[in-house]
Amino acid sequence: MGGRGRLLETAVIALAIAARVAAVFILHNHEVPRSTYEHGAIAANLLAGRGFSIRFLGADGPTSQQAPVYPVVVAAAYAIGGVETPRSLLILELTQCLLGGLLAWGVIRLAGEIAPGRRGMAVAAGLLAAIHPTLVYAVTHVQVAGLGATLLVWTMVLGYRTGSSGRIRNAALAGVGLALLALTDPILSLAALGIAGAVVQGQGRALSTLRLLAVTLAVALAGIAPWVMRNAGVHGEFVPIKSTFGYAFWQGNCSLSEGTDKVRRASVEGILRRGGAGTSLGDWNRALWAARHEAGYIDDIALTKDDKTRLGRLSEPERSRVLFRRALDELAADPWRYPRLCLRRLGYFILFDETNPKSRSMIYRVPHVALTLLAAIGLAFAGRPTRKRLMPTIAVAAAVTLFHATTIVSARFHIPLEPLMAVWGAAVLGRWPAGAVPVEGTNRSASAAGPHHIERVGVEDRLLGAELGDRRRVEVALGSGLEQRQ
Repeated sequence: MGGRGRLLETAVIALAIAARVAAVFILHNHEVPRSTYEHGAIAANLLAGRGFSIRFLGADGPTSQQAPVYPVVVAAAYAIGGVETPRSLLILELTQCLLGGLLAWGVIRLAGEIAPGRRGMAVAAGLLAAIHPTLVYAVTHVQVAGLGATLLVWTMVLGYRTGSSGRIRNAALAGVGLALLALTDPILSLAALGIAGAVVQGQGRALSTLRLLAVTLAVALAGIAPWVMRNAGVHGEFVPIKSTFGYAFWQGNCSLSEGTDKVRRASVEGILRRGGAGTSLGDWNRALWAARHEAGYIDDIALTKDDKTRLGRLSEPERSRVLFRRALDELAADPWRYPRLCLRRLGYFILFDETNPKSRSMIYRVPHVALTLLAAIGLAFAGRPTRKRLMPTIAVAAAVTLFHATTIVSARFHIPLEPLMAVWGAAVLGRWPAGAVPVEGTNRSASAAGPHHIERVGVEDRLLGAELGDRRRVEVALGSGLEQRQ
């Protein structure tokens, strides 16, 4: 980008931060009690000298119920402002506002890697990420989704750069991003599929591709190794990052579940109706929190005291396995229930989670549908070259969606995919590069080949000692760009 492009980029980043800071001070979520959930409990135990621990399923002790990165971030805020005080939560939320600026910047960079030279697409994608209400609202919560979204975007940026440059250094950085992503939200480590796709696209040569992917994987495994070794020492067995897959599967598939971890209660409706009569965003937000606390978790109705006592005698991984087997037994009693739950979860994930009071609000639904439609339109009209370049991001989104559709779903699980959807929505602008000049006598524009690709083909051509008769190969690789320049 030139001077004007950098100015636009800076303005989008500033807007992202400003929108989030405004949300923090309008909604006052840092003053909401019982809003920190498991991350806050683990952070408090870290500061109290009890280590990475929590009371979970009938027992209190060292845990792998959550990945380590975000609770450590929360603990840092607690260390400055006090454990679960409004001051510490305000510090955390304002830090997450800065993270929102980093997210918007990453989206701009990601769009630039996918469609080099499409300044309008990059700025539009960053603008969508800057102001999309769900992404803005997320920073006002003690919630890992915002950090996960930022890390996912930048990990994909590094994946595309690895593919376009072929540099070992970029492959190693992509491995660092993948490790951080896995230690923040293990499900998002499915970004490895996107990295692999971006490298394959950019390199095209098997040996180079394998070398780069091997470096990425080795660095990522080295990054998560200390936590895996800690888990083995704590639990006495191999636990990849979190111990709770079986528990989450049970929440989403037990006989009382509707496919999520929440309960649909009639009393929630009354709270939402009364809250809807409020005149401010603050009134609306307080009503949503009241409804959210009223809804509770599936654990509240599906686990008895005896259940928790029995589970508490087991190791943490074994508790999860017991609940997994229980869910399978209940599903076996009605073989068609699981497919129905998977379809319901898919609908909840793409559209609305009906068990979550917050996602049932029109303030959530309207922008969510708008972004979904815009993403679909962008993919449909982006043009084949841009759509092909987007395929690694589509693969990541599809894999994450499939996982949640078959396991458990929640509106917060969708948040990390929304920056990718912003890029898809802006991709329709990828058909018209800034400053494209049609060739006289034709309706074609300048080549859409990226600068890294052009440079790589040119270097290869020189190394091969290509003469004038070899130009045709270069012209094909550049999409006839060379012909238009002459």
